Amino acid sequence: AEERRENSRVDSPAKPRRPIKPEYPKAARLRGEQGRVVLRIRIDGGGRTQSAEVAVSSGFEELDAAALRAVRAARFVPAKSRGVPVPSTATLALDFRLDR
Repeated sequence: AEERRENSRVDSPAKPRRPIKPEYPKAARLRGEQGRVVLRIRIDGGGRTQSAEVAVSSGFEELDAAALRAVRAARFVPAKSRGVPVPSTATLALDFRLDR
């Protein structure tokens, strides 16, 4: 309920400053692992990731870990409420796809 109440005051949601491109783990690539990782991210008013967790796993631990590392290092344009930066929670999907 807290998450909904907080985000209901947001006029513009947080968004990554630049595309988030996780490093594809070499071992996972060699094993042919691919999939989508859905993350739940808490972003502070300064655009930094406060916390991140896997909401929906890709099914591969290394891909999930790579996605978490990438989003923890990412910077965001913070959410705004009436033009003022505010903390928020966002959901982000990252895809790991092998080029065939």
